Amino acid sequence: MVEAKDGGGQRGSSRNEVADGVFHGPVVQIGNLFGPAHVGSQRTTPLPLQDSQYWPVAAAWDPVAAGVHRARPQADDQGVPPYVERDIDTELRRRLDAVAEAGGLVLLLGHSAAGKTRAAFEAMRAVMPNRRVATPSQGSELQGVLATIIESPEQCVVWLDNLELFLGPGALDVAMLAAFQKRNVPLLATMRMREYKTFHPMFQDVLPTDADSVPLQEAQIGARVLASADPLEVQRIWSDDEIARAARFDDDRISAAVEHSRHHGVAEYLAAGPAIWSAWRMAMDVDGQPRAAALIAAAVDLARAGLAGPYDEELIVELHEHYLERQGGLLLRPESLVEAWAWASQQFHGVTSPLFEVAGGQWSVFDYLVDRLERMSASQPVLDATWLAAKKNSSGKDLLDIALRAADAGTGVSTEVAESIWRWMLDADVETSMACYNLGVLCNENGRMEESIAYFSQAAKAGEPRAAFNLAVIYDREGKSKKSRKWRMRAADANYPPAFFLVGFDLEEQGKLDEAEQWYRRGAELNEHRSATNLGKLLSETGRAQEALPWFHKAEEDGDPFATYNIGLFHHGAGRREQAEEWYGKASARGSAEAALNLGTLRLEAEDYAGARKWYERAFELGLFSAAGNLGKLLDKSNDADGAESWFRRGAEVGDRSSAYALGAILYKGGRLEEALDLLGPLVSADDNVGQAALAEILDELGRTEEAIPYWQTAAEAGNVSAAFNLGVIFAKRRDLQQAKRWYQTAAEAGDAEAAINLADVLFTQGRLASASWWIDKARSIRAGLAAGVAEPEAVGT
Repeated sequence: MVEAKDGGGQRGSSRNEVADGVFHGPVVQIGNLFGPAHVGSQRTTPLPLQDSQYWPVAAAWDPVAAGVHRARPQADDQGVPPYVERDIDTELRRRLDAVAEAGGLVLLLGHSAAGKTRAAFEAMRAVMPNRRVATPSQGSELQGVLATIIESPEQCVVWLDNLELFLGPGALDVAMLAAFQKRNVPLLATMRMREYKTFHPMFQDVLPTDADSVPLQEAQIGARVLASADPLEVQRIWSDDEIARAARFDDDRISAAVEHSRHHGVAEYLAAGPAIWSAWRMAMDVDGQPRAAALIAAAVDLARAGLAGPYDEELIVELHEHYLERQGGLLLRPESLVEAWAWASQQFHGVTSPLFEVAGGQWSVFDYLVDRLERMSASQPVLDATWLAAKKNSSGKDLLDIALRAADAGTGVSTEVAESIWRWMLDADVETSMACYNLGVLCNENGRMEESIAYFSQAAKAGEPRAAFNLAVIYDREGKSKKSRKWRMRAADANYPPAFFLVGFDLEEQGKLDEAEQWYRRGAELNEHRSATNLGKLLSETGRAQEALPWFHKAEEDGDPFATYNIGLFHHGAGRREQAEEWYGKASARGSAEAALNLGTLRLEAEDYAGARKWYERAFELGLFSAAGNLGKLLDKSNDADGAESWFRRGAEVGDRSSAYALGAILYKGGRLEEALDLLGPLVSADDNVGQAALAEILDELGRTEEAIPYWQTAAEAGNVSAAFNLGVIFAKRRDLQQAKRWYQTAAEAGDAEAAINLADVLFTQGRLASASWWIDKARSIRAGLAAGVAEPEAVGT
């Protein structure tokens, strides 16, 4: 597979070569210098961060100050309801306790208003109540925070709500994280799921290929930091246990949230998210506040486009006209701009507003609206004008995010915006390998293969392993094996896990199983799920099924459908039907058509014909078209001739030969010979001896025996016994005894008793009595063997 755009954390930083290596940040380059020069940083640590005595103690800290969304306030709680224990609390507090003394990062993920900040806040107060809490506002302040902690006599914890704001060059990178850990300082962070996916390449889009892939890129700053943490996800929709715990509270806000928990998370309902969402959507009408709705839509889409807020009031006003026009324009009789701003900034339930002013003329948007719109499968695209405005108004640090989101949007204008940003980075010598890589992906997605290869080559030569990997895939598709292997090994030499799978697969195809096993094992040990799956398969095929199973489970944990299917197959082969059905069901839910087919077979064996039909149909829906033949046979067995013919026909129409032959047999038996000929004629290839024989029989029935003979001959020469027998009959009728003898003998030697009898008749006619007698004895022997024979069990699986 060709992997997708880089979402790493080095956002718009410059790259300069200096005497002792590579420095990320500003460098002053001087050609001719006369006199002294002084270069100093403009960044200073704010005074409150220079002395830990200014920092709040965890047990006494205000949750709203920590970033917890306020709910509707009551007299005694200032809008912070009682805390309801979440399912992840035990594990969260265990991890926080572990880093309390040893240092390290604990990260919570979740959608906006899922409750991640409140869960982190309560865990911190429970595990380390007496610690001072450092609350930097941006990543550049972390160096100063660390210096303060080193000098502080008290134990501290660093609070990083919305971690994405702190990642980047000169901010939180792996070196800075290591420095905190060296001083045994715990860091507690939260991150919205959208931002996590932007940074973490595991979730980035991929270009279509013959095989799936899960890229694990750690080359960029943000990805490296995220790779050091095993995040806990706070679910937006609460579990039954969480709902039960919430229902025990005597709090009307929590009770109302529980009542609406079927559609909304309790935390998001408490934060007034659904109410604001509904009000915004209803405002987009002639009887609503359409201009206010357009102002909100403009701000929401600026956030969706990747432009970091807050946003200038003038920018929102300028863009809102486009959204107002999309909603209906003047036909909606929009309110005045003053009224629109008043409505858009009003508080709902005393909690928050759709838009809120954070400084003079600077506005932020309630992030719940952004997340909710992103979760909609049919959300309207970001307008072209907004993409252009996002690029124009970027401060530089968010340009990469804008480019990534623009490329993902895939519209004409958004693609141009993404390409222009990456070309600018390339021309400005800013993160050139990353820019080349992303341009390679973009060109690939748009069918510009020569440009794609050129960009990937430039990025690969600069040390980008994903570019080398993509070149290997591209050349493999083009059948250029030598070039593919070159780039595949380049990526593998850079220790890029997906490349290990390709190397192993290539070696397995060549029959070099020992070498393939080594490469698969290397990839599997680095959590490359396809390598783990194929390692398990290879071990199974070489008689090491017990050794294979743990690798299948390892790949299954990453959602690999093939590994999940193989676990089912393992239990199926061992006769553990219930466990087999459980794993086949899980694999089918992940898209395994083979698992669905085997479930159908298991249900059929249990005489559950309705269940068998359900799973065979599922297998067909998932693209395993041979399941149409299973369905046809099932319905034929149930005496549903019309249903059987219908499924055989559906299979034939999508190219399943077994279904086509079964349908041909139905047509043949029903005397619909011309229709059978029209069906099978285009499907039968020269190496398909069954199809050749079937065509010959139809032609013979139609009286076109001369046309049938070449098909029978081709099938007979390929080993089709019935075709050889039929040729013997044809030539015997024509008194061509030599040809009759040839073909009867071919069939008889393949075990056809009837052909042996007919051959004896020919030999008797020729006066060769001894030979005739020998073939009669041979026929008896063949029949005796068939009578004593026992059918072998069929293999289970693919």
